Amino acid sequence: MILIIAEKPSLARNIAAALDGRQFKGNEFITVGNYIVTWAFGHLFGLCDIEHYNPNPDGRWTMKNLPCFPKQFDYELRKGQGDDGVKRQFEAIMSQCQRPDVDVIVNAGDSDREGEIIVRLCIMKSFGTDTLSRGNCGGKRLCRLWLPDQTPETIRAAVSELKDESEYDNLADEGFARTYTDWLYGVNLTRFATLKTGTLLRVGRVIVPIVKAIYD
Repeated sequence: MILIIAEKPSLARNIAAALDGRQFKGNEFITVGNYIVTWAFGHLFGLCDIEHYNPNPDGRWTMKNLPCFPKQFDYELRKGQGDDGVKRQFEAIMSQCQRPDVDVIVNAGDSDREGEIIVRLCIMKSFGTDTLSRGNCGGKRLCRLWLPDQTPETIRAAVSELKDESEYDNLADEGFARTYTDWLYGVNLTRFATLKTGTLLRVGRVIVPIVKAIYD
């Protein structure tokens, strides 16, 4: 069986609809012939907060654990209001990844660096690893479904020409590097500015205003 992991439910439905065969729909995946199509909800995982690396017993923000520069970044399932289904969906993805009859897992994240790492993280966490080894994980072949658009014709053509996931390692490295840099600036500086001023000040990338200033 070939497992396709889409970045979001709408993409999963489009992929399943483009495949030939009768659909059997479950709550967390769709089976079409030799294919199983499941999905994430965008980011199922987020980087752990500072307290994961530098614990503070009372859980409050403090200057004592700033700055924080993790030697290795760790991820955890997204938490917060409205995220009750995140754990259930990841468990469904993990269950499909570990099926004995699944021998190929396909990354169907959006065609950009963010989409690349969203699905990679789901695969890695499903097998309890922090890396993918040359297009393999858990003894299963990893492939990439690259979709510049979502027409049935494009989807069918891309499915018939799956590329090895290792060909997108550089794109994944870009995605992880951006994520780590955002965390280092955003988490450290947001806490520093907030603790210094006594007012919540969120610090992060501000691409649009900067581009507009350069344009002006």
